[in-house]
Amino acid sequence: MNLPPVPANLERAAGWSWRLLVCAAAVLTVLAVLWYLRVIVLPILLALTIAPALAPVAGWLRRLRLERPAAALALLTGLAVVAGLVAIVTTSVLAQYDELADSVSRAVDDITDRLEGEPFNLSLARTEDLQSSLADSWREASGYAASGVQAGVGLLTGLVLAVAVLYFVLRDGAAFWDWVLRRFAPETRPLIDRAGRHAWAVLGGFVQGTALIAAIDASLIGIGLWLLGVPLAFALAVLVFLGAFVPFVGAFVSGLVAVLVAFADEGWEIGLAALAVVVAVQFIEGTFLQPIIQSRTVDLHPAVILLAVAAGASLFGIPGAYLAVPVTAVLFAVVGSLRSDSAAPGAVP
Repeated sequence: MNLPPVPANLERAAGWSWRLLVCAAAVLTVLAVLWYLRVIVLPILLALTIAPALAPVAGWLRRLRLERPAAALALLTGLAVVAGLVAIVTTSVLAQYDELADSVSRAVDDITDRLEGEPFNLSLARTEDLQSSLADSWREASGYAASGVQAGVGLLTGLVLAVAVLYFVLRDGAAFWDWVLRRFAPETRPLIDRAGRHAWAVLGGFVQGTALIAAIDASLIGIGLWLLGVPLAFALAVLVFLGAFVPFVGAFVSGLVAVLVAFADEGWEIGLAALAVVVAVQFIEGTFLQPIIQSRTVDLHPAVILLAVAAGASLFGIPGAYLAVPVTAVLFAVVGSLRSDSAAPGAVP
């Protein structure tokens, strides 16, 4: 019995289907390996994203004939800056903790009064429900104490590994790249070298552009909070600066923290004014700053950035959200460079 011939469209669809299934299986395998090795992968990626920001410092020190300690001094400079920013936030919050706690308590009471009054007419048993909720939360927190200690040890180990990798990249980055190139055939080394250098330039442009955008966001929001009389304006501006390294999401979320502080301490009017400041600054960033500053280095559509941040956060949490955009930008840069080189006249087949 002869079967009828398969239509050409169906045959093409079947061919593309198994190819897509193979690609999906390969992607899932890579993600599974990365997840399994996340204790090693995340610190390495974190070090590689920070290295372009400290490489100019190391180069400047080498030009001053400080060849041997250049990498260590550049690393210590970066650690000192990060430690200083974190110290500003923590010390400022601790210095005004009692005042903030009282403000938050008053804000909660105010919200409860409004919900119990017209037009909501809700019945809220404050004391009993609050005490039972606190007791339940304490029991849950005690149950997760062991896992929290384990997570803290893992975080500390990852930070130590990231610092060590960052030091070796600053010290031996060029020599290591030459070693990588020697693993390829001589005729393909120029293509790989150009793709790697283009990826490094894109990564450096992303880090420098993000730092500039974060500084502008923090300055504008900090000035607005200071003019509104919000407490901890400088510390909140530093928090916005740190959060802005997660594009589109981080600065807005950290800005909402500032809005909550303004609402708790100053009331509805100042809270709404602080929210207006945060939204206006985010509008300026998304409309003007982001396209102008990073359009020459990171050519990614905003939808791609949002999807990358969401995927990175779902897989690896906060570190994944930070690393998602630079990793995606580097991958796009490498693929684009290899495609342009292969399509150029006289390229190696």
